[in-house]
Amino acid sequence: QLPTSCKKCNCLHYYPLENMRFTVAAAAVAVTSIAAASAFSAIKRSSRASSAKHQHFSVPNELLESTTCDCKDELVLAVQLALEAGKNMTKHYDSKGTADENMGDLQISTKMNDADFATAIDVENENYISDEILKKFPGHVIIGEESTGTGTIPPLISSSPTWIIDPIDGTTNFASGLPLSCVSIGFCRDGKPYMGVVFAPMTNELYIGVQGHGAYRNGIRLLG
Repeated sequence: QLPTSCKKCNCLHYYPLENMRFTVAAAAVAVTSIAAASAFSAIKRSSRASSAKHQHFSVPNELLESTTCDCKDELVLAVQLALEAGKNMTKHYDSKGTADENMGDLQISTKMNDADFATAIDVENENYISDEILKKFPGHVIIGEESTGTGTIPPLISSSPTWIIDPIDGTTNFASGLPLSCVSIGFCRDGKPYMGVVFAPMTNELYIGVQGHGAYRNGIRLLG
């Protein structure tokens, strides 16, 4: 038996240990969950750091040397911007589950409902990507998820090269510290999708696809 304070008379009473088993079990589960979350966060950081040492992302030579790939400049820029936006995401991922974590820094704002929201990093990434694209291609059109918001998505115009940006694809996972999120950048020409770049910073995977030239993951051609 253990002494337990009584809320009614503020005296100590003795209760059988059996009555406390569920409280103890709940506490154990809570401690285990916190430890598991911290361990998972540490493993993610260690895994990413280890693979990053050996990973150099670039556009495959097959695409750069191709005489039929008509978006080489756009492709090189898209890869550069996706990688930089991914780095911006890792700041939150690295702090998740640690004393440095501050959810207030994300400045979460809802759109249609509580399940449809954006973070400050969504907005930062989209602004950065959009600004850099317009510096190099001032005549291009940009459709961004955050700038478009819940409004009407503008149609693709065949005469205007158009970029489609999702600055953080998987915002819910990102805010929760789950690794399944990425930066997605698409490029359309003649009113049709032509090239796409996706970078998942927590798994260190860079996907590239160009119409008529297949798709690549970390520089290796995918089957199909």
